[in-house]
Amino acid sequence: FVILILAVFISPDAAAAGNEPSPRMPIIIVENDWPPYFFRIPEPGYPGLARELLEICVQHTDYSPFFNFYPVNRMYAYLKNGEIDLALFSHRSEREKIVHYGQEPLLTSGYRPVIRAGEKITITRLSDFDNLRLGHLAGLKYSPEFYRYIQAREKNGTLITSTMGDSPLRMLLEGIIDIFVDTESTIRWRANQMGVSDKVEILDFEIKTSNYFVTVSKQTPRIKHPRQFLDQLDSCFRELKQTGRYEEIAGKYHQKAKALQTD
Repeated sequence: FVILILAVFISPDAAAAGNEPSPRMPIIIVENDWPPYFFRIPEPGYPGLARELLEICVQHTDYSPFFNFYPVNRMYAYLKNGEIDLALFSHRSEREKIVHYGQEPLLTSGYRPVIRAGEKITITRLSDFDNLRLGHLAGLKYSPEFYRYIQAREKNGTLITSTMGDSPLRMLLEGIIDIFVDTESTIRWRANQMGVSDKVEILDFEIKTSNYFVTVSKQTPRIKHPRQFLDQLDSCFRELKQTGRYEEIAGKYHQKAKALQTD
C-alpha cells in the first residue's frame, strides 16, 4: 500500500530564521460511492458533502486529508489493519473493536425501501419482503434486525447482491429486482442524476435513521493521538454548524439535487 509523502519547500531565509513549516502528515480517508456525501467520480465544485466538511476540518489539525475510494465491504478489512485511518459510520457497538468514535454527528441519514413507481407493494414489517426479489449492496449493514434478515436471505439463495453503488437502482428499473434499501438522500440523488425520479417510489417504512460520526482506526500508524484528533474535528464540526457554514455547504448540494431533478 502506497503512502503519499508530502514534500515541503523551505526557503533559506525561513530556515535561517528558525521558522521552518512543519509538514502535515497525510491521513487516508475512505470514500464510498455514497452521494451526495461522497462521489466515486466527483463533479467540479461538488466533491461530496462529507468530503467537503472533512477537508475543512482536517486542515485545522496537524494532518492533511488524502481521500481514497474503496467499496464498502473492503474498507472494514483495511480499517482493522490500519491501512485506512478514517471512515464515517453510524454507531454500532461491535465497531468499537476496530475504531474510535467521534462525538459530534457529521450527518444524519435514513434507510428506506425503494420500488418502481406504480407497483402495488406495501411494506409494514420485514416479512413483507419475503416474496419480493430483494437487492442488496455488498457491505451495507442497515439496522441489526434488517441485516440479520439480509443474511438469512443470502443463506437461502434469495438475495441479489451487487458491488457497485448504482447497481441496485439499475436492476430495479430493469425489472431484475422488485425492491432494495438504501439511504433516502442517496436514492433521490441517483434517481435525479439518471433522470428517473418519476420512475421510482421511496416507501415510508423506516429501516433505520442514524447519525454518522467520524471514526479513526485503532490500528492507525499515522494518527498518534486519536482521541485528541477526534476532539479537534468535533469542535470544528460544531463551529461550522453554529456559524451557518455547515448549512451553506449542505444547501449547495440541495440546490444541485433540485437542478438535477429539473434538467
